[in-house]
Amino acid sequence: MSKMPDKHSLAFVLRIERINGVSLLVQRTIARLRLNKIFSGVFMQVTPQTIKTLRIVEPYVTWGFPNLKSVRELILKCGQAKVKNKIIPLTDNTVIEEYLGNFGVICLEDLIHEIAFLGKNFQVISGFLCPFQLSVARHTTKNRVGFLKEVGSPGY
Repeated sequence: MSKMPDKHSLAFVLRIERINGVSLLVQRTIARLRLNKIFSGVFMQVTPQTIKTLRIVEPYVTWGFPNLKSVRELILKCGQAKVKNKIIPLTDNTVIEEYLGNFGVICLEDLIHEIAFLGKNFQVISGFLCPFQLSVARHTTKNRVGFLKEVGSPGY
């Protein structure tokens, strides 16, 4: 069966395919992962249960294990949070302190550390962050080989 990867427990999941005409299970799983738009990505904690979830949507997503540097760059460049149904960029520590202060997260560095090293409030903080909307060069979707080289093939 699917075994747990060694020492990695944080995954970044990126949706790379359209889901037109697929089963309801796949559609619901994609929605549960919050990957509603193509080229959107989320951080996930890797457990046997999440591996099973990823197996369901494997042809439509690519995923891997980010390091601290890539987590920091993603959050600093593309990080947004949903606050009172408004999406705001993570540029101000006061917003972070106001909404995540009671979890011991008061600044952007705390947030990055909590995500990268899977702190005890990972689920709450991951939910606070909006899915990352990544931009992929326009030509790559037409040039399939170049696209797969840049983004990665479906699955792990």
